[in-house]
Amino acid sequence: MTRLNRKRMIQFAIPVLALTLGLVLAKAVSAAPAIVIKNDGLCGMLGSDASGNPIFGGIGEVTTSVTNDNKTTITCKGTGIENDSGRGQSYKGFLCGIIDPFGNFLITSDSHATVSASGNATLKCTAPE
Repeated sequence: MTRLNRKRMIQFAIPVLALTLGLVLAKAVSAAPAIVIKNDGLCGMLGSDASGNPIFGGIGEVTTSVTNDNKTTITCKGTGIENDSGRGQSYKGFLCGIIDPFGNFLITSDSHATVSASGNATLKCTAPE
């Protein structure tokens, strides 16, 4: 990874972590072993610059948050997400912040995001790794 790409990833990671921390607040709805929360909150989404590098692409919605076996997974979806590359992009292993249903802030790199050429995007993060 070149110094420029590392710098871009850091510039991207900070706003996504801040947005995820500030906007994704899950509420515990059950004391059962698995907690599933649907349509709860907003999240920062990955987009793409003209060269295919990840950038902050916009705001999406948390469509599901699942906590099971001490792992929390969030799935976010968004439309109109910025993609200046003109083609679909896929990213994985970036830093992602999650607030679990118990109020714990978790940072993980168990992450994957896609954004289509038309700006439809999905982001998934699982913590702990």
